[in-house]
Amino acid sequence: MVRISDLVKGSTPPPASKSDDPVDGVRLSNLSELLKWDKKAPPTKVGPDKPPDAAPDRQTEVPLEKSPAAVPEKPSEQKAAPISERGFSPDSKTLYFNAQTYLREIREQLIAGRPITLKQPLEMIGQMIANPSLVDEMYQLTLAFGHETDMYIASPVNSMIYSFKIGMRMGYTPEKLTEICLAALHHDIGMYLLPDNIIRKGGKLTESEFAVIRKHTETGRDLFTALNYPNVGRAIHEHHERENGQGYPAGLKGDEISEYAKIIGICDSYEAMTHDRPHKKAAAQYISVLQLAGSKDMLFAPHIVKMFLEVITLYPIGSYVRLNNKAIGVVVETNPNNPLKPIVRIVVDGHGKKTLEEKLINLAETNILTIAAGVSANELPV
Repeated sequence: MVRISDLVKGSTPPPASKSDDPVDGVRLSNLSELLKWDKKAPPTKVGPDKPPDAAPDRQTEVPLEKSPAAVPEKPSEQKAAPISERGFSPDSKTLYFNAQTYLREIREQLIAGRPITLKQPLEMIGQMIANPSLVDEMYQLTLAFGHETDMYIASPVNSMIYSFKIGMRMGYTPEKLTEICLAALHHDIGMYLLPDNIIRKGGKLTESEFAVIRKHTETGRDLFTALNYPNVGRAIHEHHERENGQGYPAGLKGDEISEYAKIIGICDSYEAMTHDRPHKKAAAQYISVLQLAGSKDMLFAPHIVKMFLEVITLYPIGSYVRLNNKAIGVVVETNPNNPLKPIVRIVVDGHGKKTLEEKLINLAETNILTIAAGVSANELPV
């Protein structure tokens, strides 16, 4: 048996910050009401997320770059290539794949009983905090990768990116962004020490097998408690807890669950829904978001769902949608104040033929055209 104390080396944690006051609850029955969408608000181009204008009541404000929302002066000149063909800065791609490489190395070290340190992930998270625009590019990479790779490597990286974006939106300090990113990146680290035949089982788990799976949250907590990151350890321990008390391992409810765990919980669920798993195929992004937001049994806190919907759009940039006139478009800009109405570039006309001339449609400015469904790239005509 490998002892937790043998697997960690000392590391200086960031200063602890005060927990936020709970945000007033909002109803989930109507997405428009939940987000209070303003149809007159301009769409937002891809770029760093902008924290709310009102500074949060914290000891340290977030010294992160902000980019004002902008409407392109010449929409007809805006172009968006499919994600697989789009250029990304070397830094964003390096960060994304280095994070996966780091988790592979950590898994090998844990299995071999060697001690771990957090120097590498702290450096990566520091780069993300210093340049949030990199995270927006990394977010686009989550849409293109992770479907056929090791889910216990790809999924935590994607969950970290989603959690970072939500933390930014909530006005988290650099210290809190560091903690939630560490927790999200390592939320399944305990899985690395479980029997492979259980964690990769394609069928339904038995009660005894599920009891083994549940232990991964305790293992992760103990690792980070030993590393002197108690807030991170708690988030890892509680990320499967649910607002209504139906989660595990302790059946916590509401305010008993840490805010980090609530954010990671919804991000982890979204990640699982949008990427292939051994027992199921991925759902389209917009279906997954709607399912999470419309949960009637209150699996997730309403204020967390609201923040999630504001940064994880129904129709991400680069995704394809079919309109009610049967034309297919690619999303080139999102409208955070009206996520059902992005700007799309038509790539296939209503007769199923590729378009030769570029045509942009701002769905927020028309009552005639609406999105009927999401479309996968392999459904497009060759």
